[in-house]
Amino acid sequence: GSPAMNFLKGHVRVNGVATFEGPNGVKLPLKNAPTASDGRPVVYGVRPEHFTIADDGADAEIIVVEPTGSETQVFAKVGGEQVVAVFRERHQFNPGDKVKLKPDPSLVHLFDDATGKRL
Repeated sequence: GSPAMNFLKGHVRVNGVATFEGPNGVKLPLKNAPTASDGRPVVYGVRPEHFTIADDGADAEIIVVEPTGSETQVFAKVGGEQVVAVFRERHQFNPGDKVKLKPDPSLVHLFDDATGKRL
């Protein structure tokens, strides 16, 4: 698809609840974690259209905003890594804005960092 899926490298953390711990301490939600996974190196994949703005999201800084008619593509830095989010609803974003981006945990893809296989 276009834009492409976002990929972040990090680890699974299981402490009552499963989370993804990514670059520079970024924490993102997981619906469930693979078995025996605490500390497992993974790649967290999320499609641009599966982000929302939410108070419990990850800190993000807007870099570029590209309105494309019915959608707005937003390029942002999360934990120092660039991600792309696509919004159909109206938002007033400007470069430099700080927002909280949250992926839908039920739509996240986890991959084994060593093999690339989906978990």
